[in-house]
Amino acid sequence: MKYGLYTSRGTCQCSTQLYSGPGSHGYVAQDAQFFADAGADYLKEDSCCGSQDHTTAFGDYAEMRDALNKTGRPIYFSLCGWNTWYAPEGDRLGNSWRIAGDGTNWGALSNCINQNSKLQQYALPGAWNDPDLLQGTGRGSNDKATNPSGCFDPSTMRQTADWYQSIQQAKAQFTMWAIMSAPLLISADPGQVELEVLEFWGNSEVIQVSQTFRKGGPYQGQRIVGGDLQYNIKTQMGSGTNIWGKLLPASPSSSSGPGFALAFVSNENQVTNVTCDSACFDAMFGAANLRPRALGVRDLWTQKPLATMTPPYNLTATLQPHGGVALYRFFPSTN
Repeated sequence: MKYGLYTSRGTCQCSTQLYSGPGSHGYVAQDAQFFADAGADYLKEDSCCGSQDHTTAFGDYAEMRDALNKTGRPIYFSLCGWNTWYAPEGDRLGNSWRIAGDGTNWGALSNCINQNSKLQQYALPGAWNDPDLLQGTGRGSNDKATNPSGCFDPSTMRQTADWYQSIQQAKAQFTMWAIMSAPLLISADPGQVELEVLEFWGNSEVIQVSQTFRKGGPYQGQRIVGGDLQYNIKTQMGSGTNIWGKLLPASPSSSSGPGFALAFVSNENQVTNVTCDSACFDAMFGAANLRPRALGVRDLWTQKPLATMTPPYNLTATLQPHGGVALYRFFPSTN
């Protein structure tokens, strides 16, 4: 476990109806030293009460970056600016940067996926696009409705009314965060969340997709089929399917060469077949400079191998509505 702390680059922290606190503006060096002395391993710096002018925002984050570095303590610096325009500057300012608004439910998280589909080129070792936290379903959160020890009361904090997602959507989020190489940060008490969700978050083969990288990149997966995903939590209606791919190094346990992973996701309102056809596979082969004679396939959620594939390549996943998902890893054979 790592120890994280929070501040904002403005004059106040991000407020609710019940709480607001001072930000670090004007006290950056003092606050940075406090974080280091407290033993922080991670610092999230929000943007509330700070200027949204790009130059000013970058300058504020650079000031905290320099102050943290001056302390001599290695602290993961997480920028929380809620916009894609941080991505081109992110790697010089911190270790990750939020690229969209709060991912409070599956509709908002779907938008985070949409925004991140444009930002693959900015992800680098030690510097990552951040589409927000792993939300789970609300069990173990700070909401009194789901956690007796929580302090968020929906009757007095109306913005919590539309938070959280289904178990299926929690699985979809983890799948997409893995293929996007996003920071995997749990926004819940692991001692209280559902066993099924804990099993999602503990799937070592899915985590391996997230945390292993082909030398030279690209380090984040890319959307190769589909457009933007939509989901309205109030009407519980959605639309859109995606297939994302990520290049991977050779598996230590495999004699085959470097491979790739494919994630399938659907927000349609009915059970939907989503197909990676020959053009979809060619997109991955071209990116990897591969012309395989066969493909070994492993379903990373069932953790079982599928039948070896041979040309012409075509794979269909049957997905449930509103967050149906599948994740496969492919091991090319050129022999």
